[in-house]
Amino acid sequence: METLSRRKFLKLAAVAGAGATLAACAAPTPQVIEKVVKETVTVKETVVAKVAPLTGELRALVLKGPPVEPVGELLAAALTSKYPQAKIKFEYIVGDHAEGVYTKAAAGTLADVFFSADLWVVPFAKQGVSLDLKPLADADPEIDLKDIFPTMLGLGTFGGQIHMLPSALDVVTMYYNQTLFEKAGAELPKDTWTWDDFIAQCKKITALEKDKSGQPMYWGLSNATWNWWATVYPWVAGYGGKILSEDRKKSTWSDPKTLQGLKTYSEMWTVHNIAQPLGLDVGGDAFQLGRAAVYCHIQGVRTGVRDNVKDKFQWDVQLMPKMPDGKHRTGMGTWGLSVYAKSKVTKLAYEFAKYMVTPAGQRLIAKKELGVPLVKSVANDPAWMEGLATPPKNFMAYVKGADDAVLPVMDYPAECGSFYAGIVSQSYQSALEAVLRGQKKAEDAFKEADSTIQRCLDSAK
Repeated sequence: METLSRRKFLKLAAVAGAGATLAACAAPTPQVIEKVVKETVTVKETVVAKVAPLTGELRALVLKGPPVEPVGELLAAALTSKYPQAKIKFEYIVGDHAEGVYTKAAAGTLADVFFSADLWVVPFAKQGVSLDLKPLADADPEIDLKDIFPTMLGLGTFGGQIHMLPSALDVVTMYYNQTLFEKAGAELPKDTWTWDDFIAQCKKITALEKDKSGQPMYWGLSNATWNWWATVYPWVAGYGGKILSEDRKKSTWSDPKTLQGLKTYSEMWTVHNIAQPLGLDVGGDAFQLGRAAVYCHIQGVRTGVRDNVKDKFQWDVQLMPKMPDGKHRTGMGTWGLSVYAKSKVTKLAYEFAKYMVTPAGQRLIAKKELGVPLVKSVANDPAWMEGLATPPKNFMAYVKGADDAVLPVMDYPAECGSFYAGIVSQSYQSALEAVLRGQKKAEDAFKEADSTIQRCLDSAK
């Protein structure tokens, strides 16, 4: 384990920053409260002969607002139901989360359980901030790690150790405006579609109506997530490309297969003209205003989309179209909870976090629309979908999308950043923007990105 100095903390924090996760929420001013949780939680777990009473006060550092805060309240209710003498105090994140975690860990004041996400698992584990939960889970008859989708558990795993328990199945899925597709005489999205099918049907939508300059009034694809790794990197994977050599010493964004995937993605803007141009202001989110037929995002936005769209049009969700490798490539990640390595109430902290990955906890999270089950026994049982508000109706698209989803590449040196922040993020996004705006050819733009990233790789220790 590396020595954790304040200088090292801040260096890593600057790289991780407050990078966006697939389930990121805004963070308010922190406050410490002792909250009375009124949520009724029925804990149906394996019954053991005797449960040793756990007592003490647990501090939990979470993001305010859904889905993190309400999930935390469910966990608190479950914990105090099982251990009535336990107390929970919530603290709320403000500012740069990574820097806050590192600084508090260095001072020995970090909360016992704290919010984390896929981008922070490796640096938190390397620096000894988070505790390996695998020994506790392996010895726990109430937890079946094999019942968790391996890819999701993998997001919280480093070197065979579990440093974060994931919260939900967060897979980027295609939200589509059924009314607009039908108005254009286009076929509704199917789970058998390829991207060629997608483009062909979206051209019918862009042909619906033009403005005075000849530009479409309606677009096939919203530009809301044009530069998000979870919508960009799948094109690399789907074309068999790589962005980093196996020995992690060479940047390969300009690899021929990688370039082919990125060029095909960019052609929805530059050749087919079916994607909303960058910088085009339509007075808000194009999809929710009915101006874009498709919006790519995770399950966590469904409640907001439903509230904003209301009865303006009918919509649903579908798997992302297939790539040349025959798979529905898309991105996925998740937020979760980690336990502070130096917590004085480790067992209590583990008990708090673990309910999130039990079948009972996952069912409750699903019913509250706070996540899609990542426990296989729950996800594959239609019961979790019963009584959920609609739209969408095709809830299984959120589950099936995980079959072919790709995870973020987190193998870059800390000094170079990642998909979320730092030189890597800045370089690939700048290159992509230049291509989408028609300012550079993909070959030139991503060769420049490779050069920038390579300089960092060469100088990294």
